[in-house]
Amino acid sequence: MATVQIRTRIDRTLKKKSDAVLRGLGLDAGAYVSMALTQLVNRRGLPFAVTEPDAGYFAAEYGLTPAQSARVGATLKKETARARRAGQLREVTGPVDLAP
Repeated sequence: MATVQIRTRIDRTLKKKSDAVLRGLGLDAGAYVSMALTQLVNRRGLPFAVTEPDAGYFAAEYGLTPAQSARVGATLKKETARARRAGQLREVTGPVDLAP
């Protein structure tokens, strides 16, 4: 199989830390990149979830600042706990819990 060289620049500290993890797995950076690209092709997308932080979502969707987003999150957490204590919410752990 013919190979090509890929050159990229990454943070020195990240390189050292990732090399240590890969070494522990018996891999090197080249093998990892090859595996990651193979999964990218097989899945036709990234092989892991890519999400934005909640604050970023709320800022884009609702125009909230990070501080406003944190306050809304705290309020929702309190309201959820209150509703659960009052028996207005039930925990769903599987399909059987969804039956009427």
